[in-house]
Amino acid sequence: MILLMEVSSLTYLEYRAWQTFYTPLCALMLPYVAVLLITISIAGNFGFVNFNYDSIYVWIFGLPLFALPSYMASALLQHYDLPVKTTIDDDREKLSPILMALGAILVAALLFRLYQTISHGFNLFGTEEFTEEFSGKGVWAHLREMIMPLLILSLYYVRKKDYLLWTLIVLMLVIQFCYMVKGTIIIAVVSALLIRLYTGKTHMNITLVLGVITGAVLVFYMIYLVIPLLGNDGEANMNLVEFIARHFVHYFTSGTLGWSYDLDQGIPDRNDISYIFAPFVNIYNVLAGNELISPVNHFYWNTGISYTNVRTFFGTICVYTNAIEFITYTLIISSVVYTWKVLAVLFRNVYIHTILFYYCGLLAMGWFEFYFFHLSFIEIPILVLFYAWISRKEVALGQR
Repeated sequence: MILLMEVSSLTYLEYRAWQTFYTPLCALMLPYVAVLLITISIAGNFGFVNFNYDSIYVWIFGLPLFALPSYMASALLQHYDLPVKTTIDDDREKLSPILMALGAILVAALLFRLYQTISHGFNLFGTEEFTEEFSGKGVWAHLREMIMPLLILSLYYVRKKDYLLWTLIVLMLVIQFCYMVKGTIIIAVVSALLIRLYTGKTHMNITLVLGVITGAVLVFYMIYLVIPLLGNDGEANMNLVEFIARHFVHYFTSGTLGWSYDLDQGIPDRNDISYIFAPFVNIYNVLAGNELISPVNHFYWNTGISYTNVRTFFGTICVYTNAIEFITYTLIISSVVYTWKVLAVLFRNVYIHTILFYYCGLLAMGWFEFYFFHLSFIEIPILVLFYAWISRKEVALGQR
């Protein structure tokens, strides 16, 4: 009840500050509340472990901290009589042709890599060996990463009868699907959807909500049906369908129940803050020739249906920090995200909005895990700015 009252108050204040619900804070807290309520309703039933309500306190404490830079940024804009909500000023009605061409080249290269991976005997879809060999390391991982911002931009620009762009979108989704990491698909779609909602290209209604839920379920079933149908010469049956349904519920509660159970066990996975700053630490390690660190939690807990190593956004920060570090880091990461929010409002640029809402997509997965300790946190904005540069060069050349 404390959390619900707090989130209601923060949502109201956030809307007053920015004149919209499509903000980083709302992206972080509203999906978490929805998943939390589902978690509470199933915890202790259907084979799931009981829920530790004390695990909510880290969110009760963290959300107001995350909100402080938001309200300070809004107050600063209003102090200088600047708007707090603007739309995107874009003279383009479709994705830049040079970016479409680049997307097609990347898709072709990665589809060739997929064929190469399968032909070399890595044909068991869904396994770590397959994803690692396909595009989980080296240049192929970076080429796959280049698709993420192009996918977000394509989904923002696409129209119903834009068949060429729809084809490119489907192929990019196929690449992400073959990588078999659900988060990469969800984050791209959520990020693009938030931009469309913010700019009015798409309107929130019950049909959209049901469509998103249905799409999420279908993607989940497709991923878990690939293994028995394609990779293991198995066959689909009702037992498999039931297993996937239970695993679907496990997936959406694995962060909240994982953090809850971790707290029950006394947080044995507690570690130092270097894991939160893993992208920067690993850049230094590469330059210094040191061994890279993996921020992925190596402690797995069985929450009743399967195992989980994710702890939600604030849960993971808590695992890797002390109290002072928790406060400091929460204020820092919120300040970084809301700096992009201010830049998006001031410059009304589609590429800056892409960076902002990509971060919102990461925050929207906060019910699952903390995503800012991956290199994508740094790499995607750099790629987006590169795409903005080559797109601007294309316009400049066309005016000559």
